[in-house]
Amino acid sequence: MERNTLMAQCYPKLKDFCREKHGLEFQVVDMRWGVRDEATDDHMTTELCMKEIENCQRLSMGPNFVVFLGQKYGYRPIPTYITSSELELLREELVNVGSDVTLLDMWYRKDSNAVPPISVLQPISSILINFNNKVM
Repeated sequence: MERNTLMAQCYPKLKDFCREKHGLEFQVVDMRWGVRDEATDDHMTTELCMKEIENCQRLSMGPNFVVFLGQKYGYRPIPTYITSSELELLREELVNVGSDVTLLDMWYRKDSNAVPPISVLQPISSILINFNNKVM
C-alpha cells in the first residue's frame, strides 16, 4: 500500500518540484520491484541493487540517491561469495563446537580458478529443484 501511495501521490509532486524549481529530472528506482526470479535464484538481488545505486551516482549531476526505509529489517542475505580460506576457518570452528556442516558444504562450492580461491553460494534451484516452478 505504501508503494502505491508513493507512486500515485508523492512521486508526481516530487517530479514537478524538481523540474520547475531546479530544472532537474526526478526518477524513481524501486530496488525491489522488477527483480527477476533468476536474480533471486542466483543470490544476486543485493548486487543488482548496489549496481543501481552506482548508476544513480554515475548519471546524476546533483543529489543522486534518496532512500526511504520502513520499520522492518527485511532479510539478511548470506554472502554470495566468500574467500575459501575464510569459509574453511568458519567450517573448522563449526566442526570444533560440534555443529553439522552438511548444509554449508552443500550450498557453497569452491572456485579454485579465482585468485584467491573463493567459495560460491549455489543457485537455489540447483538444490531445491522446484524453486523456479510457477504453481498456479
